[in-house]
Amino acid sequence: AKILVCHGADDVLVPEADVTGLQDEMRAAGADLRFISYPGALHGFTNPDADVNGKKYGLPLAYDEETDRKSWDETQIFF
Repeated sequence: AKILVCHGADDVLVPEADVTGLQDEMRAAGADLRFISYPGALHGFTNPDADVNGKKYGLPLAYDEETDRKSWDETQIFF
Protein backbone atom coordinates (compact mmCIF):
# COMPACT_ATOMS: atom_id res chain seq x y z
CA ALA A 1 0.00 0.00 0.00
CA LYS A 2 1.12 3.56 -0.70
CA ILE A 3 0.79 5.83 2.32
CA LEU A 4 1.51 9.55 2.68
CA VAL A 5 1.88 11.12 6.12
CA CYS A 6 2.36 14.88 6.44
CA HIS A 7 3.37 15.53 10.03
CA GLY A 8 4.00 18.67 12.04
CA ALA A 9 7.46 18.17 13.51
CA ASP A 10 6.60 20.32 16.54
CA ASP A 11 3.29 18.54 17.21
CA VAL A 12 3.44 17.68 20.92
CA LEU A 13 0.11 15.84 20.70
CA VAL A 14 1.81 13.02 18.78
CA PRO A 15 4.72 11.62 20.81
CA GLU A 16 7.97 10.87 18.96
CA ALA A 17 7.62 7.23 20.00
CA ASP A 18 4.33 7.08 18.07
CA VAL A 19 5.96 8.61 15.00
CA THR A 20 8.86 6.15 14.97
CA GLY A 21 6.51 3.31 15.87
CA LEU A 22 4.33 4.05 12.86
CA GLN A 23 7.34 4.25 10.56
CA ASP A 24 8.74 0.97 11.88
CA GLU A 25 5.37 -0.76 11.56
CA MET A 26 4.87 0.43 8.00
CA ARG A 27 8.37 -0.71 6.99
CA ALA A 28 7.79 -4.12 8.60
CA ALA A 29 4.50 -4.43 6.71
CA GLY A 30 6.20 -3.58 3.42
CA ALA A 31 4.14 -0.42 2.96
CA ASP A 32 5.34 2.23 0.54
CA LEU A 33 5.44 5.01 3.14
CA ARG A 34 6.24 8.62 2.32
CA PHE A 35 6.60 10.39 5.68
CA ILE A 36 7.18 14.14 5.57
CA SER A 37 7.88 16.03 8.79
CA TYR A 38 7.50 19.81 8.60
CA PRO A 39 9.74 21.75 11.03
CA GLY A 40 7.89 24.34 13.10
CA ALA A 41 4.44 22.93 12.30
CA LEU A 42 2.06 22.07 15.12
CA HIS A 43 -0.99 19.82 15.23
CA GLY A 44 -3.72 21.08 12.89
CA PHE A 45 -1.36 22.92 10.55
CA THR A 46 -3.75 22.39 7.60
CA ASN A 47 -6.84 23.60 9.46
CA PRO A 48 -7.51 27.36 9.13
CA ASP A 49 -9.53 27.20 12.37
CA ALA A 50 -6.71 25.58 14.35
CA ASP A 51 -5.62 28.81 16.07
CA VAL A 52 -9.15 29.57 17.27
CA ASN A 53 -9.73 25.98 18.39
CA GLY A 54 -6.37 25.85 20.14
CA LYS A 55 -7.18 28.96 22.17
CA LYS A 56 -10.73 27.79 22.84
CA TYR A 57 -9.67 24.39 24.17
CA GLY A 58 -6.21 25.25 25.52
CA LEU A 59 -4.43 23.00 23.02
CA PRO A 60 -1.18 23.52 21.10
CA LEU A 61 -2.83 23.87 17.67
CA ALA A 62 -1.83 26.28 14.93
CA TYR A 63 -2.63 26.82 11.29
CA ASP A 64 0.46 27.27 9.10
CA GLU A 65 -0.45 28.57 5.66
CA GLU A 66 2.92 27.86 4.05
CA THR A 67 3.13 24.32 5.42
CA ASP A 68 -0.50 23.72 4.48
CA ARG A 69 0.37 24.67 0.90
CA LYS A 70 3.49 22.47 0.88
CA SER A 71 1.59 19.47 2.23
CA TRP A 72 -1.20 20.02 -0.32
CA ASP A 73 1.40 20.07 -3.11
CA GLU A 74 2.83 16.79 -1.79
CA THR A 75 -0.67 15.30 -1.61
CA GLN A 76 -1.38 16.20 -5.24
CA ILE A 77 1.92 14.67 -6.34
CA PHE A 78 1.18 11.56 -4.28
CA PHE A 79 -2.16 11.00 -6.01
